[in-house]
Amino acid sequence: MDNRLKLAVAIFLNMVIVVFQIIFGLYAHSMALITDAVHNFQDVVSLIIAYIAAVFMTKKPNERMTFGYLRSEVMAGFVNSAFLMGAVFLIIISSIERLFKPVEVDSIYVIVMGGIAFVINAFSAWLLGFHHHHDHNHNHEDLNIKAAYLHLLSDAGISLGVVAGGLVIYFYGIHWVDPVISILFSLYIFRETMPVLKKSYMILMESVPQGIDIDEIKRIILSHPEIKDVHDIHVWALSSKDIYLSAHIVFRDKTDIGEFDRILKELRQELSKKGINHITIQPEIRGFECDYSY
Repeated sequence: MDNRLKLAVAIFLNMVIVVFQIIFGLYAHSMALITDAVHNFQDVVSLIIAYIAAVFMTKKPNERMTFGYLRSEVMAGFVNSAFLMGAVFLIIISSIERLFKPVEVDSIYVIVMGGIAFVINAFSAWLLGFHHHHDHNHNHEDLNIKAAYLHLLSDAGISLGVVAGGLVIYFYGIHWVDPVISILFSLYIFRETMPVLKKSYMILMESVPQGIDIDEIKRIILSHPEIKDVHDIHVWALSSKDIYLSAHIVFRDKTDIGEFDRILKELRQELSKKGINHITIQPEIRGFECDYSY
């Protein structure tokens, strides 16, 4: 089965369960079921991002989109994370209200829908995991599918927790278990979502990627005896996989400009070890006036 078809099947199945979990969660007065639906929706968006990556990674840059469509992954991740943070906040508030004003939960619907969600998530994870373990061509697309696989696996675990909560309510009549499970799962979603929101925001703001030390980059560049100074350094990420660098370097007086190609090749090799895979260097000589901020 084609990779994109596998993702499309997983997206469809999980979107169906999201709709039914919300409907039956409202009908059964179960915050845990609604929370599971929200987490399932998070995985639907993650699958869509993986699908977008699988499609757009084949699209080449053009005269209008000179960087291609790499940033679409980050934009989708930011919108998804921001939406989830708001949804989780509302769910926590509603769950706390349920603790003080208990509502009878129809546990049968919780058990059945939670069980169905578990089966669908487990099947979707198996579908993508089967690809991951049997395809030895580990490319960029595989990484996206692996991430989606792990999301679905964790979602299956949460659905199983919802079923366990429903069983407790059914056999023991402890209805406050439902909002407690909802709050616990909401905190888990919050913990998982916050780093994604922060990372996607920082990428959109074109900040220096985490793990990149500008002072260390300067030391690497200045370690070449032909280079006297470096300034106007900018390091940013276009996507989660593409890190760019631009800088102005000042050659020493007696340096032959013909050496630039060799120096550029060496810099590219050295900086690639730091995760920087695209560099643009502007060579200058002493006395060249250049306005720069760093």
